[in-house]
Amino acid sequence: MTNSVFDNTDFQVDCTWLKQHLDDTNLVVLDASMDNSVNKSKDQSCGVIPGAIRFDFSKHIVDVTAASPNTMPSAHVFEDKIQQLGINQDLHLVVYDKQGLFSAARAWFMFKTMGFDNVAILRGGLPAWQQQGFDVVENYAIPTVKGNFKVQQDKQLFVDKHYVLNAINNDDIQIVDARGYGRFSGQEAEPREGMRSGHIPNSLNLHYASLLEQGELLDKATLKQIFNELVPAPKEFIFSCGSGVTACILALAAEIAGFDNVKVYDGSWSEWGKDKLLPIDTVSN
Repeated sequence: MTNSVFDNTDFQVDCTWLKQHLDDTNLVVLDASMDNSVNKSKDQSCGVIPGAIRFDFSKHIVDVTAASPNTMPSAHVFEDKIQQLGINQDLHLVVYDKQGLFSAARAWFMFKTMGFDNVAILRGGLPAWQQQGFDVVENYAIPTVKGNFKVQQDKQLFVDKHYVLNAINNDDIQIVDARGYGRFSGQEAEPREGMRSGHIPNSLNLHYASLLEQGELLDKATLKQIFNELVPAPKEFIFSCGSGVTACILALAAEIAGFDNVKVYDGSWSEWGKDKLLPIDTVSN
């Protein structure tokens, strides 16, 4: 793999940088927007950044055998799906979504757990791109040649319910829930059918939206302050949410803030809330 052109302490590029490098032959842009998100914004931006390829982790790059949505596929399947997108091992990738920052962090984390670090997120996503007056097109680019992408290392950054269950009473691990307080507390019904309301015992609540301003992550110093106030320097974070998507925003923010031992509970509440054998807590009014 070539040396990264990205800042590996920030993991983001701005729209001006992308516009200047859009025609680089070693750069590929991926649209990781979600079309079926329960949190989909009504004013989601439309259009495609020129040359962008669709990165669909809900229907295409996903474990189709899993009971929970958006489940990370095996290393072998992931490698094959990325090769189908025409992506080579020496390329640099920029991912974005149509809501600013919502699902692009999930794509970033998927590559990260497969040992591929030459990935950055477009700061502000498609809304910021359009606000700066840059052109969009109607259709995605269609890969015509299979790439040679190779999974370098499965870092096991996605964890399952058994790992989380064992972590509940581990003082060296802090579970953090990215959902809104209403859902976390159990005072609001879940948007998915068959889900209990509440949260994983001993988890803390940090709504992903509290880390954003106008679709962009807050600055590094502010993110660091937020995490330091949340919990004093745990050895490990496990981030959870509704279906393993916005938890990745917390993972991204934590990495930028300087925490390097972060994991994401892939099944998140769509799995935990449905399994009546797993314990839950609620918050009283």
